[in-house]
Amino acid sequence: MRRTLYTLTLVACILCMPLGTFAQRVTHTYNNVSLSEALLQLNNEQKEYVVNFLYNELEDFRITATIKNKRLPDAIQQMIGFYPVRMTVKPDDREIYVECTHKTDRHLTGTIIDEQGQPVAYANIAVLNPADSTLLGGGVSNESGYFAIPYEQQTVLVRISYVGYKTIYKECITENIGTIRLQPEVYTLNGVQVKGERQIVKAENGHLTYNMPQLLEILPADNAYEALTRIPGIIDGNGGLSFAGHSVTLIINGKPTTLSTEQLIERLKQMPVSMLAKAEVMASAPAKYHVHGMAINVVTKDYSGTNQFAGQLQGFYRQSKYGYSQAKGSMIYQRGNFGLDASYSCGYGTAYGQVEHEAHHPLGDQRVDYSDKTERKNQTLNHNYRIGLDYAFSKDSRLNVAYTGKWTSNDATNTSTGLETSVQKSETHTYLHNVDASYTSSFGLQLSTSYTNYQNPRTQHLDGHLYDTERNLYVDSRQRISKWLFAADQTHDLGKGWELNYGVEAQLTNNTSFQTTRDTNGQPLADATSHVDYDERILDIYAGFSKQITPSFSVETSLGAEQYHTPKWNEWRWYPTLNALWTADKNNMLNLSFSSQNVFPTYWSTMSSIFYSSAYSEIWGNPDLKPNSQYDIDLIWQLRQRYTFTAYAKFIPDYSVQLAYQPSDRMAVIMKETNFNYMNVYGLQASARFSAGKWLNGTVMATGNYRHDKSDRFFDLPFNRKQLTVILSSTTAIRFSQRHDIRLILNPHFQSKAIQGVYDIDPMFRLHASLRWTSDDKKWSVIVAGQNITNSRVITHSRLANQDYTMRVWMEYPNVSLTAIYRIGGFKEKKTKTVNTSRMGY
Repeated sequence: MRRTLYTLTLVACILCMPLGTFAQRVTHTYNNVSLSEALLQLNNEQKEYVVNFLYNELEDFRITATIKNKRLPDAIQQMIGFYPVRMTVKPDDREIYVECTHKTDRHLTGTIIDEQGQPVAYANIAVLNPADSTLLGGGVSNESGYFAIPYEQQTVLVRISYVGYKTIYKECITENIGTIRLQPEVYTLNGVQVKGERQIVKAENGHLTYNMPQLLEILPADNAYEALTRIPGIIDGNGGLSFAGHSVTLIINGKPTTLSTEQLIERLKQMPVSMLAKAEVMASAPAKYHVHGMAINVVTKDYSGTNQFAGQLQGFYRQSKYGYSQAKGSMIYQRGNFGLDASYSCGYGTAYGQVEHEAHHPLGDQRVDYSDKTERKNQTLNHNYRIGLDYAFSKDSRLNVAYTGKWTSNDATNTSTGLETSVQKSETHTYLHNVDASYTSSFGLQLSTSYTNYQNPRTQHLDGHLYDTERNLYVDSRQRISKWLFAADQTHDLGKGWELNYGVEAQLTNNTSFQTTRDTNGQPLADATSHVDYDERILDIYAGFSKQITPSFSVETSLGAEQYHTPKWNEWRWYPTLNALWTADKNNMLNLSFSSQNVFPTYWSTMSSIFYSSAYSEIWGNPDLKPNSQYDIDLIWQLRQRYTFTAYAKFIPDYSVQLAYQPSDRMAVIMKETNFNYMNVYGLQASARFSAGKWLNGTVMATGNYRHDKSDRFFDLPFNRKQLTVILSSTTAIRFSQRHDIRLILNPHFQSKAIQGVYDIDPMFRLHASLRWTSDDKKWSVIVAGQNITNSRVITHSRLANQDYTMRVWMEYPNVSLTAIYRIGGFKEKKTKTVNTSRMGY
């Protein structure tokens, strides 16, 4: 037997920093690559060890593995897995020897998949003697379901087993046994069927990791954003996702997005679920992600190094009181190390909204009744477009450049009837240009920069009448934001389970905005006219570490310092984070976390002018509005991977929100955002997954919130209010056919009485439903959906002291929609970085 010895040496360079002498970390994705090729690549990209692979041609085998941030010996051990291969590390000589321990010319090969055709990793393969079933050898499948096991006997009996699936026996006389499809195991206990299932959630790196393809098999979704709402405990509402009373920040592949919540949701809704690999739910995001608090890291499948062209086309039509249609298209081209992706969407139609106001206004020493109904009709045309370029110098070294653009036109009319009659017409345009560039080095350094230019010009005319008050006003306004972002991050392996990370981020923003309000004579109104031109600087510096103390207990902590500088504010604040994870056994996991963050007001809310939205309503800016700090503590207990219990507390000094106030010297309601003394929340949440046979699956969630709002800064109306609120929600999937994928998805949501500052919020019940069909080849999907079927409204009352003001708001007017999706070439769209405009706009 001819033996070949590959002795490989280092050619890569490392970061020239004092900490550069620490052990390098390895991050790689291998897809059906030979072990010899993978070891050669690893050797050439580091200098800590010389890797020697002793093998003959028949002993080499192909691997599929995803390695993230590991030392070289640990990375090689993961690649080897349970194959009969021995690794010997000689630290003194800085050498690693890899050698096959079972020398033979025969290798039993095959691929294992589940009932859905997905590869099964770590299935057990035992090679037995057909005569007496004695064990001759064995191994496990890799991430692509492939296995290669050496054996000598000509005829063998193969036993394939995996938890939750039926064990398969197969007699083999050839080396390649082909593709083996596993079937779920069903046990019968006293007439009750118990079906085995693959693991959907597990504790990993200090957080909960959900296997999204597995979760979506039981609770299907049509896009990446909707897929995240299938995670138990996640609630979709108030313009974003929340978990256990916390707003959730979304991260893509370990990097924070720079898109506003609304735009990020729209971006994710354009992305297919086929690209999702897993979702990491973090109660306290480490500072290295440049976000704070509760976060979900969306991890996508990596297709770099392949050759493909694929795309997706989607048509959408929604009918409420008026119609709206949208067309979307996306494509990806990958050629070796070079990748290009592009997307475009266009929407046109009319949106409808409705608000009702009712008041007993305190005017002097008397009460004046007031009521109106405002209908909003908004005709919109929007275009969103993006192109991104990606080049991989190696598996760990990449350059990304992307341009994102947006252009929208809105022609809106607000018509109020009742005691007040008014018509407000406005024309608004939005222009967005963004360029992102990032470079990731093979030695763990990541550099990022971004530039955003945002403009939002608007013209308005108000003609309103209320008793003897007339408002005939013309408003011209524009918001112009120019923003630069620079970031650098580095991670070091200190050995013995210790990891050090540190970095810096700087955001430099110029805000040039104005509002000019004129009367019918063309004269400006001083209180409704303002102009700002100022620079804002936010500087973040952080350092943190993680430690795997025992196999079942890990700790991760960091400390960040943030400077917020404007002409009015110049403050430094410290933001510590802590995350401790204890996996007691396979059925019990505890996660304790603490996080802190700074929340900034929108740019427009800090203007000093007044915007007259009707003859009765006024919206006041607040130049004294300041950022607020937020501190969160969470304790999560997960039981049997099905039940999750969370106890949490949230403390927000200087919390701010827009509230209504009725002055007693005139007929008007003032909407103004002010800082509270504090807002504190304490709560418990329980969520669970349930199923009944093959036809019913779902999740259910119950939350109890105790909220305490206190402020002595809101006009002459101090308040100190407390309220217990109960929230119940569920996602239920009912499958009508086993031969065809036809499902009904129901999303009921109930909230009992709640408070927000001076507001009492009435109980409400909302129901969304969708009926969806997917073709057998997965290329076509058709969805019929109904939103807000119960015609739910948000009803608020302000009745403290002399206040008496009620609003009824249809947040989402009842509508029905039809969506058709066609996928070209097994579409695998690339997840992209997006642009943050959360503080921009009116």
